[in-house]
Amino acid sequence: MSWNQLELLPGCLTALRAQTWPPREVVVVDNGSVDGSLEWLSRQADIILITNKSNLGFAAANNQGIRATSGQLVLLLNSDVELATDYLERTTRHFERSDIGSVTGKLLRANPPNIIDSTGHAVFGLGWAENRGEMSTDSGYDQAGEVFGVCAAAAVYRREALDSAVIDSEYLDESYFSYIEDVDLDWRLRWMGWSAWYEPTAVAVHHRHGSGARRSPAIMRHILKNRILTVVKNYDGRSLLTNLPGLVLFTTIKTVDFARDHPSSMLGLIDAARLMPAAVRRRRQIMDGRRVAPAAVRPWLQRFPWRDRVRRRMARTD
Repeated sequence: MSWNQLELLPGCLTALRAQTWPPREVVVVDNGSVDGSLEWLSRQADIILITNKSNLGFAAANNQGIRATSGQLVLLLNSDVELATDYLERTTRHFERSDIGSVTGKLLRANPPNIIDSTGHAVFGLGWAENRGEMSTDSGYDQAGEVFGVCAAAAVYRREALDSAVIDSEYLDESYFSYIEDVDLDWRLRWMGWSAWYEPTAVAVHHRHGSGARRSPAIMRHILKNRILTVVKNYDGRSLLTNLPGLVLFTTIKTVDFARDHPSSMLGLIDAARLMPAAVRRRRQIMDGRRVAPAAVRPWLQRFPWRDRVRRRMARTD
């Protein structure tokens, strides 16, 4: 998916073309770009180009791209990501295991260098999810292994797994528009019995120039809304009740935190209330169609590291 990424598109596609295990087909969804991206993309003869007249959001655009592909494995790739030449080779080999539904490599920030962007997703009982190791130095994440889920900026999915997790004909929930939709997909894949894997020798650089700063009013509004919807849709009853005090407390803290920067971000609460009936309906579909018991998923809900986060917050200068 690309949205106003002309400066980064050539690097992204060049790295993709240079893969030791090149993709059979490359689909690019342009999400209403106005910076010349569409004109440049139209001159690339080796891609399938889908164009949207406006920005439909990350979820909707990626759903279009998935539907336009035919392979048994699907790479979702942001246009602000450059893959090492062996990224696909090192990630796709893990699909020899029949239970693997998604695989990610080690995503590093472009600036500052040697800083981790994501090594997969971690989820906490109080309803928050984050990229493992984000903003840590590139050390301590060199062990391959299972993770809760994967960051869709550069993730490989088994099509069978994606198809099993479809809700209302959508792979990624389009009501999310942007942010946390990949975490929601992680949950559904887990409920359908699929595992996610992290391969540290597969490296990619994430410029994070995609949809703006994550503390912009619009993005913070989406994050607040999508976090609530994800909990409602995916927590089993026992996990919801057990973690309810923490869920309420953390939601309050985040709402106040966001409102201090941008009061309009609190509109995410109204958005969540408006979308709640659809979220509850989708929850029923997920819980009725799940292939594993809650006991198989609950262990992934980690304790939130309050002390570490408080120290980080106090040290923040932005």
